[in-house]
Amino acid sequence: MKRYIIVLIVLASSILSAVDYYIATGENVRPLVRDTLAYYHTNTDDQHWFGSDSWAVKFEFNEFYAGIDSLLFEAEGADIYIPGISGIDPLVIKLCKDSFGQPLIEPDSLLFSHTLQASEIQYQDWNYIPFTNVITDTTLWLVVDYPTNTTTQFISASAVGGLQSYFFNDGYYHSMFSISYDSEFLFSLQGRFLTTGTDLDLVSINWVGEFQPDNFIYPILTIKNNSDIPVSGSYVIPLLEDPNGTIELIYIADSTSCQQIDLPVLNANEIYVFDVSDSLGYLLPDRASQYKFAAELFCITDSLSQNNSIEDEFQIYVEETEILLIEDAVQLNDSNSNDIWLTQASILDTSNCITINYFADLIDEPFFNYDSYQRFHYYDLMGFPATIVGGSEKLLGYYNGYSNQLTELYNTTLLNNSFISNDTCYAFYNDLGNVSFSYELENNETLLFDDFINDLTLRIGVIENVKNETGIPADINIPVFTYLIAEIDATQFLDSSTISDTVHFNMSEDFETISDTTATKDNCEVVFWLQNDVTKEIFHVNKLPFTEFQPGLVSLDDNEISNTEHSLLIFPNPCKTTETMNISFSLPNTIQSAELKIYNIKGQLVKTITQEPVTQNVSFIWNGKNNVNKQVSSGIYLMQIKAEANGRKYKFYKKSLLIR
Repeated sequence: MKRYIIVLIVLASSILSAVDYYIATGENVRPLVRDTLAYYHTNTDDQHWFGSDSWAVKFEFNEFYAGIDSLLFEAEGADIYIPGISGIDPLVIKLCKDSFGQPLIEPDSLLFSHTLQASEIQYQDWNYIPFTNVITDTTLWLVVDYPTNTTTQFISASAVGGLQSYFFNDGYYHSMFSISYDSEFLFSLQGRFLTTGTDLDLVSINWVGEFQPDNFIYPILTIKNNSDIPVSGSYVIPLLEDPNGTIELIYIADSTSCQQIDLPVLNANEIYVFDVSDSLGYLLPDRASQYKFAAELFCITDSLSQNNSIEDEFQIYVEETEILLIEDAVQLNDSNSNDIWLTQASILDTSNCITINYFADLIDEPFFNYDSYQRFHYYDLMGFPATIVGGSEKLLGYYNGYSNQLTELYNTTLLNNSFISNDTCYAFYNDLGNVSFSYELENNETLLFDDFINDLTLRIGVIENVKNETGIPADINIPVFTYLIAEIDATQFLDSSTISDTVHFNMSEDFETISDTTATKDNCEVVFWLQNDVTKEIFHVNKLPFTEFQPGLVSLDDNEISNTEHSLLIFPNPCKTTETMNISFSLPNTIQSAELKIYNIKGQLVKTITQEPVTQNVSFIWNGKNNVNKQVSSGIYLMQIKAEANGRKYKFYKKSLLIR
């Protein structure tokens, strides 16, 4: 049986081991205009892939715009971004038809083929290859034959999607998504979508003016006529809103309202930039606020209206950010992680910067913990090391420019403002190690949208400051994330200028310290931060050392202390895909609700099962299928269970193995 399991694991991992990648810079390599290029990546150089000699992107143009079943694209050329500094092998570009989800790569079936010699390749840059003839279809494959290696020759990708990008292995092109890789190659097709009649495109909205209370701002519109004929009678209706309502676009000369911006005749296949800053503008209210802007382009003859609208958001905050949160996803005994710690020690000021390190790989015991693993995947990270500045800025890997980029982001983010004007926190503990941590965050000035508030989460966790432990540089203090106490939505802001609560944990039972357990109070701190779960931006962060906790009576009503006296059983484990898996547990108290979430080894949620029992014993049955009722592949899966019993919340985890 053991041999059978090992063979299956080897077979399942053979495709995974066919390709690998390095973390790249994460820089935006070039802004691409959607109306002249079709692409699936985000133009960022996030990863450098190697391990295959052929790479491909499948362009399915019918999926570019919702509501259009059949849309032709007229391809004129290809854009390929090649990282690295030099190479010795040529690069072959092929344009292919689709055949049952694979490219037709036989020589007599190729639509186009061209070879760039190594001396012709533009490294660390885009390579444009014009096609001999214009090629039109609803589905096209762009295949790039390029021998890759671990040192000089790579293929670049953005960390997004993975459905459209493929690599060649064992006679077949495998999609990155099918093996749980979230990566799209930096391949693009240049050309245009073919439509009947006219096609106008509202390309972008830019702004002139200073975004401050009681100031004027002015929109600048970029519009393209993709048609072969001039278009007249078009206009744009702009809409600017704050949480109190609509703000009118006004004529500067007499302050009268402007309902729409009428456009002149737009000549065929031309781009226009309309700068109305000399005549039209918005006068912002004299207060801090969030704003939403939407513009829609109207034309009675337009046959492709899906590209006629643009939305934008901005905010004016007046409270200065005093402390910055920097998060690292790192590994023990790793030279790149060590370099990150040493660089940060020379740059960051601990008086205005809180650092948290996540050890999200099982090999990092005893630093590893599941809360770190979850946080790693919260940011859609795929490798180590990585640095997150203020929640919304990523530095992927350690590279030559890391120090300069971190310094720039650190200084820039510290200059940002927030809507949080004040916070207070305190904690009491008793002889049993039970802690009551109380907090209050205040917003007195800024108007916030309800949907923005609904996306805010306050996270409270414990970090341990570790020094001189095996696997980290000597004499460098490493703040290690060990335990997530609570995740609390900020909906109190809907009705009040403050959010406040008290959460509970136990200093001895809920987490294990990495170093000397007797020094817990000296080494540990509670860190709390307010974050938008859509943009990932962090608006406020602070901390309270255990040494500032006060002794006192701690109430255990409505606490969230995990009970260690539970049983969690998985049978069978390993489990064949033809069988069902039983996941059962019990608690000493009556369970009101329970939820099982199943994650694959990449941290992606594959299945959620909920129950509302009134019992002390709960069983979940899993048939090996995901949330869309498709059979999952063989591999390791992590079971996460959250339960509530008599007002107390519990969570625990266990791994399982699914085999074919």
